[in-house]
Amino acid sequence: MKLFAVLILTAVIMTSCNWINPSEETPSFVKVESISFTASSTEGSENQNFVDSWVYIDGEKIGAFEMPLTFPVLKEGSHTIQVYPGIKLDGISNTRAIYPFVKPWEATVNLVKDSVTIIYPASTYDDNLQFRVIEGFEDAGMTINSTSLSDTIMLRTSEPAEVFEGSFSGLLAIDTQHDTIDVRSNASYVLPQTGAYIFLEMNFKTEAPLAVGVISNTSGYSVYHPILILNETSTWKKVYVNLTPVVNREYQADSFFFFCRMELPDGMSSAKAYIDNIKLIHAE
Repeated sequence: MKLFAVLILTAVIMTSCNWINPSEETPSFVKVESISFTASSTEGSENQNFVDSWVYIDGEKIGAFEMPLTFPVLKEGSHTIQVYPGIKLDGISNTRAIYPFVKPWEATVNLVKDSVTIIYPASTYDDNLQFRVIEGFEDAGMTINSTSLSDTIMLRTSEPAEVFEGSFSGLLAIDTQHDTIDVRSNASYVLPQTGAYIFLEMNFKTEAPLAVGVISNTSGYSVYHPILILNETSTWKKVYVNLTPVVNREYQADSFFFFCRMELPDGMSSAKAYIDNIKLIHAE
């Protein structure tokens, strides 16, 4: 695992580690619009939601910046810039972090005083990752299905307005006659309990609150551990669910399922949730 730990911001993203005083020397400027991402055919969708750039110049932390951004730096000439992609942990705006499963971008850049240098960071997944689940709903045999706690079944949809990418997305639909749907991975997984990071990536949109978490299995007993509630959204979003604390806390568990659960809220006659590109990932 990389030497850097996931760094969590508990306040707003800092604009810089060093304030620029107008009386000081003229700064150079660096501009970052976004961070591109590519994945191999065995790593599933290339969709990511990198919201921040964590910037280092010559090994010195300059700051963590929400993109797009242009920031000043009191340097000129040739310098090594590293950009680490940043995410919202569990979809929460005030818990920002470097995503530990992707590589930083690094390049030697010539900085010019009072000029803007545009850089184009790109990233890929890190080496030595285990993709335990990759579910894009393109195949008829899904790796996630309804449990006995549901009174309806999980479906695939091919309606263009309902599909995130590709030809299919997962569909969870409930109404007054079928007011609960509970889905989990078909298999349970032995996950590292040594502090190694474990994440569930997922694209979603939902008309009602959607719970996401894990189910621990210990000596034949299964216990649900909801980790977060995804709020209603009419547009597709990407969430990075940090499973690490729960999996490590449940150190006596033999294995884990992951699950999603939706119940019909009072006052609603029906609700749908759509999910896609589910990935269960941890370091080797």
